[in-house]
Amino acid sequence: MKKDSIIRYINGNANPEERMHIEQWRKEDLLHEKEYLDIKEMWEMTELKKEVPDIDVNRAWDNFIHLRNERVAGRQASVRNINLKKKLWWGAASIAILGIVSFWLIRPLLSDDLHLETANQFQHHSLPDGSSVHLNKNTDLYYHQGWRDKNRQVYIRRGEAFFDVQKDAKRPFVIKSGNTRITVLGTSFHVRREQFETEVIVASGSVKVNHADQEIVLKPEQSVIVSDTSRLALKVDTVPDHLYRYYIHQQFVFENTSLARVFATLSKAYDVEFVIDNPKTAQLPLTVTFEQQTLSEMLLVITKTFNLNIEKKKNKYHIN
Repeated sequence: MKKDSIIRYINGNANPEERMHIEQWRKEDLLHEKEYLDIKEMWEMTELKKEVPDIDVNRAWDNFIHLRNERVAGRQASVRNINLKKKLWWGAASIAILGIVSFWLIRPLLSDDLHLETANQFQHHSLPDGSSVHLNKNTDLYYHQGWRDKNRQVYIRRGEAFFDVQKDAKRPFVIKSGNTRITVLGTSFHVRREQFETEVIVASGSVKVNHADQEIVLKPEQSVIVSDTSRLALKVDTVPDHLYRYYIHQQFVFENTSLARVFATLSKAYDVEFVIDNPKTAQLPLTVTFEQQTLSEMLLVITKTFNLNIEKKKNKYHIN
């Protein structure tokens, strides 16, 4: 992406086609978003420097020459004046170069950037602002907080994450997921990003969700699923249980949970497809807690409890 186009986008001079192109480019990759934020921060630093009044070095020099020529005559004085002017020019140039170099050297210290990505493992991280995040498998997100930013920003590209946000009224915690914007001050909540869909579930506090021209506020035990391309009214649902948190402590707490819900949860967690052949079996309730146990161990307990069998057919596991 051309930097002059990005700068026009930042200062509001980009045409509609450029704006659409840049916004799409930013969504394509976390590295694109990081590059945009870097250029934006540099541009804002440049704008900040414009607030400092300029000193007209040439005019000051001319005044100095005029006064000096009134007192001193001759070629020797002129030569000295020229040498002094050269020294002054090189001094100013050196200061300017030193300022630019210093900015790029200290620039990493002016912002906090963190790229977190998981493959086949769960992770827990502390963020620079004091918040914490649990990452499910196959999750990719990027955290950014610049020294002049009004917000703490997270960009989630895919996967699931549970955030416990440190309260800071002056700097809201903002998550961008596709075309959805999630804003919090201090709370805990779950975000899932899958293809072109975002799910938000609140555990404590409240969360503001913006999509298109809509805005809703979620309270504890409430959730919403947002499609990037949907223009329908956002629908708030009540969370039936806490199984969405399984990846935090690798714990499954089933409380009078139907086997249909149990196997749907295990299917999602382990990327395995289960099929319950008998509809009556799907309604059987299970109450048990599995903590950091393997899928095989959990399946053994379930099948022994209800005297069931598991048979693999092609890529599916049938329960009967």
